Amino acid sequence: MISLVKTPDGYETEMRHIEQALDEMGDDALDRAADAEQITRYAWRRYQKAAVAGDLNELAAVDGVLDKAIALLADPSDLYLLKANVAFKLHRLDDVRAALSAAPLVRDSREARMLAADLAFQEGRYEAARAGYDELLIEERSWDGLARLAHFRFKMGDAAGAALLYEEAEDELTAKQMRNFAWLETQIGLMDFQRGRYKEAESRYARADKAYPGYWLVKEHIAELWGAQGRYLDAAALLEEIAAGVDRADLEQAIGELYELAGREETAKIWKGRALGAYLRSAQSGDVHYYHHLVDYYADVAEDGANATLWALKDIALRENFSTQAALAWAYFRAGRFTDAVLWSDRALNSGASSAKLCHQAAQIHLAAGNPSKSAALLTLAQSINPCVESFHIHH
Repeated sequence: MISLVKTPDGYETEMRHIEQALDEMGDDALDRAADAEQITRYAWRRYQKAAVAGDLNELAAVDGVLDKAIALLADPSDLYLLKANVAFKLHRLDDVRAALSAAPLVRDSREARMLAADLAFQEGRYEAARAGYDELLIEERSWDGLARLAHFRFKMGDAAGAALLYEEAEDELTAKQMRNFAWLETQIGLMDFQRGRYKEAESRYARADKAYPGYWLVKEHIAELWGAQGRYLDAAALLEEIAAGVDRADLEQAIGELYELAGREETAKIWKGRALGAYLRSAQSGDVHYYHHLVDYYADVAEDGANATLWALKDIALRENFSTQAALAWAYFRAGRFTDAVLWSDRALNSGASSAKLCHQAAQIHLAAGNPSKSAALLTLAQSINPCVESFHIHH
């Protein structure tokens, strides 16, 4: 286990180092690059800056940088792997496959196989995903492989098994990997949060913040916890602090919802309007990342079933899994199409996935469809997973 006796450098320090390295290379680094190493280093730094900051707009820009860099290299295999990672973060799953296919020399690499397993999970091929993670861990119990399997197990209802895997992943880290440690602590805290264990979540988030101070991801989850505890204005202020440094429409929606809960309707309206505008501009430009946020927005903020269904159908066409199935079911519920809602809700439940939100929404759907006994059983299950299931949460 990593010692937290000494407070390490945090997020701001790491970002300064990345930006300093990029400044030294210059904006025209690819035009002046003398060799493959320089080209690859510049592309990697651009990716690192976007990924660490969680900046989706910058990630989209990195995709263009990678295209230019790939054209300059005789063997761009490593950059195709980077391109596949960018595509996955942006939910462009066809582009993930295309990038991996274009790099035959790395197709059998550990990272490529991890991405293939992640892709299977996103596409609802759960057995293939689990087998992929298991196979990789037989070869090497790396921290990132353990974290992937932990995420899979939690989504499938095995919180205890997931926690053990996350903690094993922490044991694989070195003292230099404090951001990774903070990320793992945040994931364990999020599991606690989603089970209504707020004290435990708070403790995990505090450990994450001590390990890697200033990390926006930790702050975002602290804000979510505060919102669930009724500290709406504190939570909104913390999310505004994060949003000031990165263009994140999902945070703007959360800020709007928090102000609404705090009774500040006009301020809430401004923030929610900004979020919807950003979602729609992104979708109109051809990006798909915010499809699921549009479903959530229209279903839960606007309570517009027709538009929620429109975007849910677009999202499920890209990747059908328990999450998109449940989102389509909820959209149909908002549209008053209860038979369709039951069909898709049951499909999500039959996937093996388990969460309080999934069961709580399914309970409402079955009640509206005239199935009170099924609804009552699902509501009891939801509350057994998370007694605070109806509290504030951010649409991640």
